Order: sequence, then C-alpha cells, then structure tokens
Amino acid sequence: MLLQDNDATPLGVATAIPVGDTYFTSVQPAECAAALLFKGSPLRPARSSDHAESGYRINGPALYAESVDVYDKKLNPHQVVSKGFGAVSKCHGDAVGHAPLGDSKPMRLSSFGTPSSGVLVWTMTRPDWNCDYGLVAVARTALLLSACDFKPGFPMADWAAKRRAQLDSRPT
Repeated sequence: MLLQDNDATPLGVATAIPVGDTYFTSVQPAECAAALLFKGSPLRPARSSDHAESGYRINGPALYAESVDVYDKKLNPHQVVSKGFGAVSKCHGDAVGHAPLGDSKPMRLSSFGTPSSGVLVWTMTRPDWNCDYGLVAVARTALLLSACDFKPGFPMADWAAKRRAQLDSRPT
C-alpha cells in the first residue's frame, strides 16, 4: 500500500528509506500536533490492525513520507476526514516541531481543505520551507502523506486523490 522503489511521485522517482530523525515527534503548541506531526500523528484513527511507514529519497532536497494503517473494521472515510479537518483547523499562529535532530523554525498553517471525497490536504509554511500533507481514507485503510521542500506548490490535492484511487482499487 505504501509506494515501492522506483514508483513515480510529483517530486520524481521514489526510493524507500527509513523515516528519518528530521521528522517531528512533538509540537508546540499542542493544538498544532494534527497539522505538523507525521510520526505519531493524532489524525490516524485508533485501533489499526497493522501500521507501516516509509520515507523516500527523491532527487534534490525534498522530503517525502507515507504512513498507512489498516483496520479490521470498516472506517467511515467521511468521518475520518471531517475529524481531521477539525483537528488541523485548530492550529493558529506559530507551530514549532521537535525532532531528534532538533527543533524547526516556526511554521504556520497556510491552507487546508477537502478537495475530494475521502481526502484532506493542508500546508504548513515558513519563508524557507513548505510542507504539504494529505490524509486519505478508504473503507479499511488510512494513509498519511507528507511532502516538504524549499519550493512551494506540491500538488497534494491531485496526488492524494490519485493515491486514494490506488488504495480503493485494491481488494479488501
């Protein structure tokens, strides 16, 4: 369900690597956890039967990662996205991420929305760095996407919808 080596992304061809020490493990203020955390994200619905995550090496400085949770019971994709929307929207002002390699410079929630069914996207920015996130929910799977780069404009709405269609086409 996660991307495989040599899969194409909007950033280029992906090569799987462990999720590194640059990913945030906590956030200040706490109400920004949903908007900034990848590892241990509170957006992942509880009680998954399986969890996996991977970082990806892409040409250039961009960072890309995915985490997937699989559930024995059916999820309500609309409810997952709606709860995520509410949690992300609580982030006001500066958010500082704490990672094993150190603290980030403050970032701000610059946009968020639900561009298609089962998809939530949002962007955290600062003058020199942009992180685009996506939350995708289908019947028994939740997928969290994170793409960070010096350049803004990662097409997360389209990419998350494509990843959702890929998950939806898998047998359950």
